[in-house]
Amino acid sequence: MKKAISLLLAALMLAVAPLALADVVKLTENASGFDLTIDLPAGTVVSVEHYDDVPYTFVTLPGADAPLIYVSVAPTEEYEGISVGDLTSDEVETLFAVVSADMDSPSYTVETTDGGYPYLFVQDESETDSAMMILLEDGYFVQMSVWNANHAVLTDDDTATAAALLDTLAIMKD
Repeated sequence: MKKAISLLLAALMLAVAPLALADVVKLTENASGFDLTIDLPAGTVVSVEHYDDVPYTFVTLPGADAPLIYVSVAPTEEYEGISVGDLTSDEVETLFAVVSADMDSPSYTVETTDGGYPYLFVQDESETDSAMMILLEDGYFVQMSVWNANHAVLTDDDTATAAALLDTLAIMKD
């Protein structure tokens, strides 16, 4: 019996091990004196495309049911030197109105990553469901967008997956 339990435990550990391995991926390099990194599960495919000098990092997580994610980092003079946590409630409402303008039925909450970075979590509750996580850092607007293939409605697990990635965010200042 002990041998069977040991074999079962070993098989379980082997099955879970690839999921536990993470790759640290830089989202920016030397952007205004800081680098952003997140930890991604092994098997994640990352590609970077630039539009108008803004890098968009596309993240394809392993698994057929995993949500699609991209992260963009763009300069913003309007929010120079402040974070989401520094905004007044009126300023949060204004930011929410701007980032959710193309959504059909948006809502938001202000959350904080495990690393202590406050962010605006914006969801669209319509049939073309999507979510965004907006972070402000040293005059940069960091946006993580999450959605499903064919714009299927996001589940709580989908948004939790994106939030878990954002929780690994690290900002390294020069």
